[in-house]
Amino acid sequence: MSLKHALMPRLAAFLTSPGRQRWQRRTQELRRRLARRPHRAVFYFRADDPYSVLLLQLLPAFSAHFGLQIQPRVMQYLDQEMYPEPELLADLARRDAIALAAFCHLEFPEHWQIPSHDRVQLATRILLRHEQDPSFMALAMTVSRALWAGGLSEGEDALTALATESSPMPEDQTRMAMEARRDQFLREGHYLTGTLHYAGEWYWGIDRLDHLARRLDALGQHGHGTGPAHWPHPYGRAKNLQLPGANPHVAGKALTLYFSFRSPYSWLVLPRLYRLVDHYGLTLDVRPVLPMVMRGLSVPRAKRFYILHDAAREARLHEIPFGKICDPVGAGVERCMALWPFAEKEGKLRDWLRAAARGIWSQGTNPASDAGLQALCEEAGLDWNRARRWLDDKEWIARATSNRDEMMAGGSWGVPTMMLDGTLYWGQDRLGLLEQHLLDVKSHN
Repeated sequence: MSLKHALMPRLAAFLTSPGRQRWQRRTQELRRRLARRPHRAVFYFRADDPYSVLLLQLLPAFSAHFGLQIQPRVMQYLDQEMYPEPELLADLARRDAIALAAFCHLEFPEHWQIPSHDRVQLATRILLRHEQDPSFMALAMTVSRALWAGGLSEGEDALTALATESSPMPEDQTRMAMEARRDQFLREGHYLTGTLHYAGEWYWGIDRLDHLARRLDALGQHGHGTGPAHWPHPYGRAKNLQLPGANPHVAGKALTLYFSFRSPYSWLVLPRLYRLVDHYGLTLDVRPVLPMVMRGLSVPRAKRFYILHDAAREARLHEIPFGKICDPVGAGVERCMALWPFAEKEGKLRDWLRAAARGIWSQGTNPASDAGLQALCEEAGLDWNRARRWLDDKEWIARATSNRDEMMAGGSWGVPTMMLDGTLYWGQDRLGLLEQHLLDVKSHN
């Protein structure tokens, strides 16, 4: 075993430990008190980002309840290196926002128009001019409605009227400001807009407001009672399972999961998806794919570190073991993939995925080594002497390529992606939406 593989699990366990998180939060709170600063979060808002628009709608009630000041920071340009498939992302984000808005009783136009660059630029100029105004949140919502209007001429008229009334920032100043902010954003450690930054931690979209709410609750920042029952909105509902009485009309339905051994979110969705499948009597078709970096797509440092800390936070929320990590990229992934057809043949694919992912993401097991891979096989109930004969078999390569092509044809490029009844659910944050679909089914017709 290399020194890197020996040290990595211990370092990752330290970086993601709840003790370190508690210490960092206490330090941040002490600094805030000593400086006599109010509780304040920076809101990175982008007018053509659906997740920014959804988060915008929840922030007034959230900030009032928790006594949190919101400091808007208008954004426009993003680092393209962070978005390997920008066109797929843009289309998926819009479709996801429509479903998420309906589920959470928020507003997002079902008949949206893709905003042109010029309209986005004009919206940004309007917002930048009024970034420090107390009425910014209301203005941002008005601008968003005009930008995303289903009737293009109507939207343009509304946006033009707003520009006439508001004296937008000059184009050259706006462009320079947005480019500088993009670069600073990356230096500060993030890449996604629709994000809050509070006291050293990032909270992306409405799916992470539950973490910030719990943090503020713990600091005594609540208006009338603490805990989710007293929050002004059920934050995190879209990712949480309810598992009420089973719906007999969905038994036997096929659920497809596109999965990667190197994706922490694939591991976080797996045990919860198993519970959902068992509860509703679904059949699960797991289709592994290679991780992005092994498909020629880059994952920059800022993105890697955010994902690591965010996954650790989500793992604690869902009580899933996580933190002692051995990155399987390269040989580790290839060997896990090579044993996938064998595990499938033995009727133990489900056990293999769970054992391998748990070993990689919570036990520091190195699947690139024979000792590590043997331990994972034995955990999954696979015979190691038989399993090792499959390591030179290349059957998995063509199947993994086919899985990736199917996933991208369905509208996604990353994992975990789930497909049910022709509808795509992207990420472990959408299990609640998927479950709601199952609960809404009245018959097989």
